[in-house]
Amino acid sequence: MSQVLICCDKFKGSATSAAVSQALAKGLEQAGHTVSIAPLADGGDGTLEAFDSLGYQRVSANVHDSSGDIITAEYALKDSTAVIEIARACGLDLASQNGLPTSESAMQAGSWGVGDLIASAVDAGAQRIIIGLGGSATTDAGFGMAQALGVQFFNSAGAEITQVRDLNLVHSFSLEKLDPRLAEVDFIIASDVRNPLYGTNGAAAIYGPQKGLSDTDVIRVDAAIKHFATVVEKSGEAQSPGAGAAGGLGFMAMALLDAEMRSGVDMILDETGGEKLLDEADLVITGEGRIDTQTLSGKAPTGIAERARARGIPVVAVCGQNSLPEASSSTLFEAIYALTDFEQDISECIHNPLPILERIGADIAKNHG
Repeated sequence: MSQVLICCDKFKGSATSAAVSQALAKGLEQAGHTVSIAPLADGGDGTLEAFDSLGYQRVSANVHDSSGDIITAEYALKDSTAVIEIARACGLDLASQNGLPTSESAMQAGSWGVGDLIASAVDAGAQRIIIGLGGSATTDAGFGMAQALGVQFFNSAGAEITQVRDLNLVHSFSLEKLDPRLAEVDFIIASDVRNPLYGTNGAAAIYGPQKGLSDTDVIRVDAAIKHFATVVEKSGEAQSPGAGAAGGLGFMAMALLDAEMRSGVDMILDETGGEKLLDEADLVITGEGRIDTQTLSGKAPTGIAERARARGIPVVAVCGQNSLPEASSSTLFEAIYALTDFEQDISECIHNPLPILERIGADIAKNHG
């Protein structure tokens, strides 16, 4: 019988990574296979869940959301390492519960809550902080985060700037009130987004419209964060791959916190021991809620599949719905199993996926054992 590694991302809105993996494992184990599970995320939504199985504890903190209101957000903490998922503080899901944010609110959305979470983690004794970038409502180049950590920004007349909409007026800044403890903390930013901060492939141009920015807003915001970067950056961080992640939080984390940029998939595998489990596997099962062309553009299941393929290990994908043409998936996956292939009732697939996943696990065991 085979040694199977299950390394699946969440099925968003339906089941966590752990629940998906455990259901698949049940079907495989009943067929006699040995199963290992490694949680999977790419630094975005679901990152904290990936650390739950490692003994991390959730810590709650009061933070400012992207509009400046006070909310409660969680981060994970174990020993002296904290894990922050920025979407819990300034996420688009929080800002767009009734549709996309308005153009005005999108222009003013700030990342203060990320700074608040960092400050809370430092207060709790964290000496190493992993920041998962993804799902933000902001395009403020990390202005809010820096402000929450004590950085002050000024216009040409020396007046302090506190609003995101005034980024284009930033003329200078002061680190006098920056929390000195930050210099003793090692920061890792985890993201598989490789965009620079500004330009045609930058944060505003590529991700701004999905956050509520109009075409005119995109032009204005791109110019503003470009200007802001010329004032703030130390050594060309704005054009570094990943600087545009989470609306430019990648840029500020590198420029202000000297953060190390890591692939989200690599970081998760290293932290959870998934790399060692991958070396021992005869078959790898990965997946996410929907597999489509975006999956092939560096998302977590593709990262796992590429690593397995490089070792000569076959890979099977599992998803809620598969929208990939067969030819597009053949180089990565031996097969793709979708919930909708086993259950025609879409509502059942969304609200009760685990029994279906157990059946899929048994089917994989039969066809790929």
